[in-house]
Amino acid sequence: MPDPLRHLSLFAEDAVSDIRLIAYDYAAARTASNRTTTGGRFGGPGVGFGDRATQFAVANIVGIVEHYAEQALIDAGCNPKKVRTWGDKPSAWKKAFGVDIEDAEVCPSFTPMRGYYEARNAIMHRRGELTHSQRNQDVYVRLAAAGVQRVGYDIVVTESTLHACADVCVHCVEELDKTTKLKNGIAT
Repeated sequence: MPDPLRHLSLFAEDAVSDIRLIAYDYAAARTASNRTTTGGRFGGPGVGFGDRATQFAVANIVGIVEHYAEQALIDAGCNPKKVRTWGDKPSAWKKAFGVDIEDAEVCPSFTPMRGYYEARNAIMHRRGELTHSQRNQDVYVRLAAAGVQRVGYDIVVTESTLHACADVCVHCVEELDKTTKLKNGIAT
């Protein structure tokens, strides 16, 4: 029988596989076309704030982690209405699994993943510009933890950002999955 602390759950395997597929497909598309948009603020590779294809790939990868976490919490009996945002998830995780996922020793990738989540929100809601509610020090710290640069209220998302995001998100799913098998520090 597989060791639950060393092997991912089927749902986590699916999430990791999806993240890797998005990163692979993105790389293949970039190879096929050097420019996904023309001119403007998004320009081509290495120009401006990053192109929309790169932004959408980052947003999609982060969405997989969010879906994984939300489904894990719902499967553990949490009310779906109480785990909608990342702000809700850490306390719900602690209640459901007895683990503080904001503790860097437990889930070291959680903090940078939250930075990519902030980038995702800016991408999806304002085409890469921080929303009004994101313009605060907490969000700036999260973005910095992920290595996401800002120019004013615009985030900078490049190909290297995408690869770093994919790596962090894979680790985050793996770390979160491990904690779902622990209850008060004991494997279940």
